[in-house]
Amino acid sequence: MRTRAGEAARPWFRTDRFYHTNEGWWFLTREKTEKGPYVSQLEAEHELIIYIRNANEICNQFTAQQ
Repeated sequence: MRTRAGEAARPWFRTDRFYHTNEGWWFLTREKTEKGPYVSQLEAEHELIIYIRNANEICNQFTAQQ
């Protein structure tokens, strides 16, 4: 995956997608739903990867049925 000029090597995680509250770490989906809380930012990042993978599988299943 290519990075934009001036960005770190992990371009798929944007700083505004993850945030921390007194309850723990959270992430926002593209649909603007909040997922969490998680114990650490790393756990939230892993859960986001799983969330995206599951969303892609559902989309692929729907497309295959068309």
